[in-house]
Amino acid sequence: MSKNIILIKNISLWKIKNLISSYIGLPKAVFFLFLCRFINGLGFFVFTFLTLFLTKNLSLSANKVGLYLMFVEFGRLIGSLIGGILADIFGRKIILLVFTFMWAFSLFPCAFLGNSLIIPIILIFVAFFDGVTRPVYDALAADLSNSGNRKVIFSFLYLGLNLGVGVGNLMAGFLFDHYMHILFLGSAVAILIAYLFIYQFVLETLPYEIRLKNKNHVSIKKESLLATLIKRPVILYFLLVFILYFIVFSQLSFSLPLQINNIFGQTGPRFFGIIMSFNCFHIVFMTVPITVISQKYRPILNLFFAGIFYAVGFGMLYWVNHFNWLLLSTLIWTTGEILTFTNARVYISNQSPSTHQGRFNSLLTIGESISRIIGPPMWGLVIVYLSIRQVWIFSFAIAIIAAGIVYTIYFSEKKYHSLETK
Repeated sequence: MSKNIILIKNISLWKIKNLISSYIGLPKAVFFLFLCRFINGLGFFVFTFLTLFLTKNLSLSANKVGLYLMFVEFGRLIGSLIGGILADIFGRKIILLVFTFMWAFSLFPCAFLGNSLIIPIILIFVAFFDGVTRPVYDALAADLSNSGNRKVIFSFLYLGLNLGVGVGNLMAGFLFDHYMHILFLGSAVAILIAYLFIYQFVLETLPYEIRLKNKNHVSIKKESLLATLIKRPVILYFLLVFILYFIVFSQLSFSLPLQINNIFGQTGPRFFGIIMSFNCFHIVFMTVPITVISQKYRPILNLFFAGIFYAVGFGMLYWVNHFNWLLLSTLIWTTGEILTFTNARVYISNQSPSTHQGRFNSLLTIGESISRIIGPPMWGLVIVYLSIRQVWIFSFAIAIIAAGIVYTIYFSEKKYHSLETK
């Protein structure tokens, strides 16, 4: 028995070392993208702490915050739609440069406005610029990868982003109460540094021939993203699942900080910062092992497992009152997050034609934004008319339903492939 355990451990260690060595062997351009994602991640605290900023600093009620967050996500959604189209027509680098600079530039005034109500308005534009860049980064990753290393590249970039988010959230948790202006300023500077990296080291990956073809499609055929999606209905079903997952996942920046604030009072922002950093560092340390374990399964099946982890991790918050249980909950739903983000983009990229990588990759950001448009106002009403604890019962049910839809997609694809091989 002990020999078998040692053998399993040795195989697992070998697989992890093999995956790490595959990281080392990635194209140089991927490492520059990793640095850019890390630096961008440092500035993402703005959205993580937005609920606390609106409730504590601006004294807005939960339902008003939910309504405002809806407008933020409208900005990000529109940005994603535009970003995917522009990246396929004009190329990846130029769009990334223009909108990364605008993102950084729009954050600078927030450092000098104190607790002004102008800041939330500016952050809607910040969300728009962020939304434009997201599908461009994913399209770059898809361009630099192939079916053999795509999952490795996406997991590596996801690692970089969350390492930055973890560091940024940890700093923000301790500086939030007294040094918010420094956080806004630091975020703007970090994103400007990412801009310089993009300008200096990131090369254009979309061939000129495809850009020309996409321009002709837009000017002559008027071929829309929807027309292309109708030919691939499975993507529409997948997008529905992604929206449901994110309706649940969006609670980490809305209901979760409110509940933590209720439990811990004045020290709530600090505990929330620790939880968010724990989330990010769990991603940093566990993405490689989880990628190794999940590699033998198809991406769509891994997304089914993600739904189960979401259901358990968020559902248990219904009765949680102590910090240690919050950490356990975070550990569980973060595992679902890792499975979602390391498999969803792979699945989408594998399904998309080369002429539509930017637009297809924008679907995930669009789905995320739709969920955050629907989620906060809905959860705000639940909190106002029921209680914050009831949010987690609904979250559990939604995650289970979404996981069931994913398994249906997996089963139908498995059946199709088995018939095809006969």
